[in-house]
Amino acid sequence: MAKQSREEYLEERAQRVEQLTEAMADRVSVIATGEEAQELVAFAAQFRSRSPRNAMLIYQQWEARCQAQEDPALRPEKPSMVAGYKQFQEMGRQVRKGEKGYQILSPVTARFASATPKDADSWRRLAPREKPNPGERVESKMVGVKPATVFDIAQTDGPEIPALPKWEPLAPGIVPEGLREAAEAEIEAEGYTLSGSADGQTGAEGTTNFRSKVVTFDASRAENEQVATLLHELGHIKLHSPGAGEDGLNHSSHLGQMEFEAEMYAHVIAGLHGMDTTASSDAYAAGWTFGQNQADPSRTAEMTVSAADRVMKAVNDTLDRMPVGGDLGTGAPPKPEGKDAPTSDQRRVRNALRMEAQAPARIREESPVDEGPRPALRAHR
Repeated sequence: MAKQSREEYLEERAQRVEQLTEAMADRVSVIATGEEAQELVAFAAQFRSRSPRNAMLIYQQWEARCQAQEDPALRPEKPSMVAGYKQFQEMGRQVRKGEKGYQILSPVTARFASATPKDADSWRRLAPREKPNPGERVESKMVGVKPATVFDIAQTDGPEIPALPKWEPLAPGIVPEGLREAAEAEIEAEGYTLSGSADGQTGAEGTTNFRSKVVTFDASRAENEQVATLLHELGHIKLHSPGAGEDGLNHSSHLGQMEFEAEMYAHVIAGLHGMDTTASSDAYAAGWTFGQNQADPSRTAEMTVSAADRVMKAVNDTLDRMPVGGDLGTGAPPKPEGKDAPTSDQRRVRNALRMEAQAPARIREESPVDEGPRPALRAHR
């Protein structure tokens, strides 16, 4: 068999990356709104050791395997703790023969050097094994992605690893202890003031004004409804307030996406604490769709993937300060006892540099998004 050239390797890698990305977008695009999208984000929120899009990739592949298996008893378990082949070996566990892993996208990094680091234009990319000049600062930066394989713990055998605690669903109408206080604290930590009205005259379940930085809610409603509203408005603050990093969303033209994102955020945060908001969330989210893009499937896919991606990041950023906190873990196995295992970032850099030495990547660097000022928004439930 002829040895693969660097150019052939790079082309094959790029094709595989494109195939994975398209498969994810195709599946996510048909979700649009409702319970399936919320389930996807809840799944990804338990995999904080992975990027949101990698969590989506794992979910899409797991779902495809379930659909391909007619016998429900033979369908694979939903992934709960994923890691690479060698990482499981470090835990004393072994991937069973014949198991098919899940494909994700792993960063490709390269080394850059500069004698004047503050000058963005002064950085130059070092060739494999090239040493920097005396006095130069060296940094590793991401220049692309490549396919990588991970396995779920259910695909391995070996010593037991303590399972992460799971929050059991609560009875309808019950609010998890401490969730309201945590939501209010998050809103206030963002610099907003809470204003509740008990006369039912607010005109909406809740509103957020980004200029006055006031969150208004209807305090005459049941406690669980108030908490759901507070989480929804917190979602707007996390995702849509000026400076929240919303990737250039225009408030007026993407109001449906924004409302859907805020409700998805609220549903997932509540659900991870055992509080069921499915009925109200589905009914609410159904009124906010990407209908203006139904004639353009690629645009629908782009907006839906973007929405899920953004909500996952916001949920993960919030969870550690919520009652459920670190109980959910990160979806990655713990470090081996008595051994200081390398971090995921260290492994990524090590593996990427090894691959770089074999086949230098020629993938363009992504330019930063220009985030300009955005107008205030009154968000309604």
